[in-house]
Amino acid sequence: MKRTYETPVACVEKFMPNEYVAACWGVACDWSWANQYEQDHHNWYNGDISHAADHCGNSSNQVIMDYNDDGIGDRMIETGTDGLGNLNCTIYTDANYRNTINVSTVQIGQEIYWTTRSGSRTWHHKGTVTATAEGHPNRS
Repeated sequence: MKRTYETPVACVEKFMPNEYVAACWGVACDWSWANQYEQDHHNWYNGDISHAADHCGNSSNQVIMDYNDDGIGDRMIETGTDGLGNLNCTIYTDANYRNTINVSTVQIGQEIYWTTRSGSRTWHHKGTVTATAEGHPNRS
């Protein structure tokens, strides 16, 4: 039996500390304002399109996330949607919900408006961006 010599090879995994990749912000929906908006604009449908403190009213349910790992928020999603899965959010400049803005331009402390959709239903939200998601200070 002939033996062959193999050159030793070392593999190194790049370590990315959690603090570096945690580039997320949270925003809680002002659910009482949002419910009034849905009712005033005939979107209520007997509460089928409604907002609650323990869902969209919780800042850890909406987060702006950095999926490209470049320190810039790439999209906003709503989690904890009571069985609807993660919903993409479209962000607007004001309560007219006509002029969209790129999530990368959103700043901490800014009041934003956004919509989420599932099937034929659309929810209209309003909230102020915070530095961290409630209960998840390093969410990423």
